[in-house]
Amino acid sequence: MQNSKQTDLANKRKAWIGEAHALIPLLFIWGGEWMFSAIMDFAIYWRDLDWLKQAAFITAVVASLIQLWSLRKDFRKDDSAERSGWGHPALLLLPGVMLIAAIALLEAIGAVGPLFSPVLRAFVLAIGFVQVGLLLGRPMIYLGLWMFALTALMGVWYLGYSAVILEGMGGISLIAGGYMLRVWGR
Repeated sequence: MQNSKQTDLANKRKAWIGEAHALIPLLFIWGGEWMFSAIMDFAIYWRDLDWLKQAAFITAVVASLIQLWSLRKDFRKDDSAERSGWGHPALLLLPGVMLIAAIALLEAIGAVGPLFSPVLRAFVLAIGFVQVGLLLGRPMIYLGLWMFALTALMGVWYLGYSAVILEGMGGISLIAGGYMLRVWGR
């Protein structure tokens, strides 16, 4: 009885990883954008490069839309394939998109100060890693817990440096998460 439950859970995990495997390019796109943004936050002390951060953000959005468009075409071909219950992989992004929209609204109305917005984004990323880790594996949970601890530390003692450190480490975490999914999917 116990072995059949473990086998069933292992099969579901493989199916979930297979579906999440299609989202790896998005992790790399946004990980690169976060790291580039951190570098620009550091370089802004010498030159006004804010326009470059906005260009990188727009590029990441366009690249993400192109990736989602290609996913749509792939899953129309694979409609007969057995799914794990998530449905279309793009639906995995819906809670994240809603959180990003909520954060953007909070920043637009001034509810979140400029020093606290990187902390808020990093907490959302950490919670997202833990949530995905519950389905895909412990290393993602550990990545989320590490990001949560780093964010708490930066929020309490090093708030002025939080934009550079948390964006950089968040980008590295996104790329590491994409790499983990790529390795697990083999």
